[in-house]
Amino acid sequence: MVDDLRQEIFLDKNENGKDKDWRGRKVLSLKLADIFENLGYKKSLVERVQICGDVLRFIRREDGSLKLYQAYFCKNKFCPMCNWRRSMKYSYQTSRIVDGAIKQEPKGHFLFLTLTLRNVAGNDLNKTLTLLTQSFDRLFRRAKVKKNLLGYLRSVEVTHNESDNTYHPHIHVLMMVRPSFFQSKKDYITQKEWGYMWSQSLKVDYIPMVDVRAVKEKGKGMRGAILETAKYPTKPIKLDVENKQVVDDLYNGMYRKRQLGFGGLFKTIKKQLALDDVENGDLVHTSDNAGSISKGTEIVAFWNANKQNYYLKNSR
Repeated sequence: MVDDLRQEIFLDKNENGKDKDWRGRKVLSLKLADIFENLGYKKSLVERVQICGDVLRFIRREDGSLKLYQAYFCKNKFCPMCNWRRSMKYSYQTSRIVDGAIKQEPKGHFLFLTLTLRNVAGNDLNKTLTLLTQSFDRLFRRAKVKKNLLGYLRSVEVTHNESDNTYHPHIHVLMMVRPSFFQSKKDYITQKEWGYMWSQSLKVDYIPMVDVRAVKEKGKGMRGAILETAKYPTKPIKLDVENKQVVDDLYNGMYRKRQLGFGGLFKTIKKQLALDDVENGDLVHTSDNAGSISKGTEIVAFWNANKQNYYLKNSR
């Protein structure tokens, strides 16, 4: 292990000089592991989260920046370290897909759609998420939706309401539609219509809250607005033992549930670009420049459990 007498703290900063905070995310991951252990989860699951990101191997490139090339990530759905990596990967992939879609359909328009349903108790969360995604599929098979739809990406998110201890599942959708969507009253779908169709798709006896907005920015501003909204769906969970029931509810509710989905042109472009799976795929290489790490100096950072920080290996 690393010599405690001559340790140098590992630092990794972005192009703006801001600390990437590997340490902070590692500490949060260890807190998650403690909660899993307190809940009596399998030892193997707890250990996977505990050792997530223990050793980080980088190449220091000519410009001084660090490129991660080897690490173990646990890929747990709630691991703060892994979700940070997923967020970067999702942002990169969304950028590539949106750029490709704009290039192929330069006259297309973008919409943000949020679909909700009534809050549910923790023990109803898993089956409610199944209903949510099935209902989404029914909605997007409707003739009026399909008619002008070019492509979409959707993300499922769940937030916790502390006041009544319920959970709020909802879906965020980035849609790309043909110009005719806005040019014809017959093709345009009002917010009221979205609410009615969503209610029918859910097969409920109430009209759920629906929010739909057009992206009005132009040029680079439009691209930025799209990427800002289409973020990886992670809301921080309070990671302490007192909040363990919420962690338990969310973990079991989201168990084996996919949060992300692509359709139409977006799905086609994702396949053409051979983009890896964000949720379960490689979290070391978050973009496609994995091949640019052959030249440079190797940097190895180890997690020191006693000092609760990352230190450089064999620093002198």
